[in-house]
Amino acid sequence: MKHLWHWGALLILLLAAAPALAAPAIQLDPSSLAQGQPARLRVCLEGAVSQAEVRLLGREAPLAQGADGCWQGLAAADLEAPVGAATLEIVSQGRVLASRQVMVKAHDYGERRITVEGKYVEPDPAQLARHWDEVAKMKQAYALATPRQLWASPWRPPLDSVVVSPFGRRSVVNDQPRSPHGGVDLRAGVGTPVLAPAPGRVALVLDTFFGGLTLMIDHGLGLISAYRHLSQASVSEGQMVKAGQVIALSGVSGRITGPHLHFDLHWAGARVDPLAWIALSRQPSPGPAAVKPAPAHPARTKERK
Repeated sequence: MKHLWHWGALLILLLAAAPALAAPAIQLDPSSLAQGQPARLRVCLEGAVSQAEVRLLGREAPLAQGADGCWQGLAAADLEAPVGAATLEIVSQGRVLASRQVMVKAHDYGERRITVEGKYVEPDPAQLARHWDEVAKMKQAYALATPRQLWASPWRPPLDSVVVSPFGRRSVVNDQPRSPHGGVDLRAGVGTPVLAPAPGRVALVLDTFFGGLTLMIDHGLGLISAYRHLSQASVSEGQMVKAGQVIALSGVSGRITGPHLHFDLHWAGARVDPLAWIALSRQPSPGPAAVKPAPAHPARTKERK
């Protein structure tokens, strides 16, 4: 009995001294998140994994497996996400395979005060009912989770123009606070060709009350781009599009005071700065096999007066 006790104690000591198996490291680029800002993700998982998703702040999106066997995708905090520590998890079939803490930082996008006619911000009951029906349809498109990355090259802006209303800026309209701007407004006259910034599948074409003629593209991995206030859609739902393909013509549809293109981007439903993503997509990918893409020509920024 005494010998058994000695052997048991020795086994416990050996197990305590043995190095613990390291959990898979989750790479984030950048390493911390800010409200409305995207990050690229990469993780190399042990064993046979047939599918993987990233989970953050109640949102979940698929990852794609690269040629080296590692998984990659995106992560982002919504424009109005809570600030502070958050847990990012890699899951497969309900099982957590890896996790890490990330800091979500506040990002001040500024504020503007404007005065407009009531018809632009005060819909009647019938118009409001129409709006909420359209919101439900758009949410279905934003919830798409195609488990493939449909783009391979850096993204490009949908047109070569200037920003007349930036992403994230809060508006006080007729002395009433409104939701922050969920996209960027690019200067464009009626009939300007709008180009697909990356390959994808047309998820929705819908004439909406506030956004006018709206077109949405699913690019895979939970990334959905949208184009609003169009005068014409040049593609149809379900159609695959290539980067640089004309998808629409800009216009003045919906509740706006002048022609422009509203361009927005969502990851797993979270509002993300589309120009920040375009810039990030042109940087070397995290991981040992990163290749620097060709230089970008991003949209220029100019405030709307």
